Amino acid sequence: MIKKILMGVVILSTSSTAFDLQYSLKSFVWKEYDDKDKQLLKESGFLHEIGFSHTFDAQILYIKPYAGIEIGSVNYDGQTQTGTPVKTDTNYWGVLTRLMVGKEIKYIFIEAGAGYHYWKRNLETSTATGYTETWSQLYIPVRLGLQNRYKNVKLYGYGEYRFNIKTKNEPSIVSVTLEPENGLFFSAGGGVIVNRIKFELEYSYDRWEKSDVEKGVFQPKSKREILKLTAGYMF
Repeated sequence: MIKKILMGVVILSTSSTAFDLQYSLKSFVWKEYDDKDKQLLKESGFLHEIGFSHTFDAQILYIKPYAGIEIGSVNYDGQTQTGTPVKTDTNYWGVLTRLMVGKEIKYIFIEAGAGYHYWKRNLETSTATGYTETWSQLYIPVRLGLQNRYKNVKLYGYGEYRFNIKTKNEPSIVSVTLEPENGLFFSAGGGVIVNRIKFELEYSYDRWEKSDVEKGVFQPKSKREILKLTAGYMF
C-alpha cells in the first residue's frame, strides 16, 4: 500500500521545464457547401493568434497546457443565411485551450488530451442583414511525432487526428443551437527549436457535415483550412 502511494506521489510530483510564449500568423480559409457540394461561400484572409504553454515534467509523463486568443478580419464572398449575395468582411475572435499529456520514447513522442475552441464569426454589411455566429468545439486530439536533438537544436514533425466530441453554432438571427455532424479533423506539421527560439509550420483541416434543420435554419457542410506559421520564445 505504501509503495503504491509513493509511486503516485512520484508520478504526480511535477517540475516546470519550459514556458513558451508564441505568435502565429494563420492563413485562413472557410467554405460552405449545399447538398450537391456547390460552394455557397468562401472566406479567406489572415488571423492572428497569441498564446502560451507551459510544460510540466511529471517523471513518467509530461503535461502541457495551452491557452491562446485569435483575432482578425477576412474577406467574405458568398451569401447570408437569408440567401442574399454578399461581398464583405467577416470579423473573427476566439479563445483556444488545450491540455495535453505526453510521453517521449527516444525519437518518438505521443500526446493525447482535450481541446476547446470558442470563436465568434461576425458578418457586417450595409447591403444585407448582418449577423453573428457563436461557435464552440470540444475535441480529443491524439498526436504522434518524431524528433531528434543535436546539441542545442531540436527538429520535430508530427501528425494529429482530432476526435470531435461536439461542435455548436448559435446564429444571432434566430434563437437556436445548430450542431454540425462530424466529418474529418486532422493536422500535420513540424518545426525547429534553436536554444530558446522556436519556429513551426502546421497545416490544419476541419470538415463538418450538414446539421439538422432547427426552426427553419441549418449549418451547411463546412470546411476550414489553416496554414499556421508560429514563432515562439521559451523562457
